[in-house]
Amino acid sequence: MKEKKSFGKWLKEHKMDIAAYGGLVICIIIFSVVPPMFGESIWTAEKLANLMSNVIVLALLSVGAVFVYSLGNMDISVGGQVRVYALLMVLFANMTGSLLPGILISLLIAVVVAVINGAAGQLLRIHSIIPSLVFMMVLGGISSIAYNKIGTRNISITGMELGFFKSPIAMVVVLVAEVVVISYLFYFTKFGKNARAIGANPIAAEQSGINLLKYKVICYVIFGITVVIASMFKMGYTGAASDSTGTGFEMDVMVALILGGMPLSGGMRSKVSCAIVGSFTYSILAIGLPLIGVPTNTTFFVKALVFIAVVLITCRKKDGVLPR
Repeated sequence: MKEKKSFGKWLKEHKMDIAAYGGLVICIIIFSVVPPMFGESIWTAEKLANLMSNVIVLALLSVGAVFVYSLGNMDISVGGQVRVYALLMVLFANMTGSLLPGILISLLIAVVVAVINGAAGQLLRIHSIIPSLVFMMVLGGISSIAYNKIGTRNISITGMELGFFKSPIAMVVVLVAEVVVISYLFYFTKFGKNARAIGANPIAAEQSGINLLKYKVICYVIFGITVVIASMFKMGYTGAASDSTGTGFEMDVMVALILGGMPLSGGMRSKVSCAIVGSFTYSILAIGLPLIGVPTNTTFFVKALVFIAVVLITCRKKDGVLPR
């Protein structure tokens, strides 16, 4: 009787992980069996290359976002940031013959945006999503003006080899390196523990001597750096930037993390693994659904239904109310 009770307790404690990993396994099985019936498999070389590029960019963003989401915050300026950074990298690469100036300027902008996003909510006592909403609109406007000045909606890098960003080995190595660094900071340092403590209970964390402003700013800066890294691979894989680059990434990151089992309220249950599992699940859905005959526009509804189902299953409180 005691053994049965302990298993039930373990099951309850790990229900989010079971749902996340179970969802990934189910997606792999379904899209391994069903698409070949329609004449095309998800595991062809072309589809795998597409899947890899989607997973890498989304995972790089989601892993970096773990710190922000562990605070119970979210950043919806991600898509606008990726669009601007990719454009800067292409423009400076064409002007100087090197990606370095564009990357350095993007990093500088990312840090400034991160500091404002992290500090504004705390200093102005407003919801953390408001500053990122402002940046989403500002960055969108800047990129729109820039493309109008350039006179084209798509600009490519000329005279430069970008094979590194298309190499599956390079993609995996960079992602693994990011996961290792973020995991170390998140699980094995005082900073990671305190960041999760803020998400669990900001009032208690502040009363315990944790500087909320400092930790929030650093969490956003970490995320900003990973956004620049992801922008490099997003731009480098196609060798171009367009006015649609990065569109929807803010929602993709949130959906991927939730699919991976990340609690909306953050806190101690936040895990880096949520970003990896969720990114794979979301990318397989994005590529697999059209292969089984689901129209591209309809895939958004299917992914939305899956997202809602996962939220209702894994993110509810005991009293049945969704967390903030």
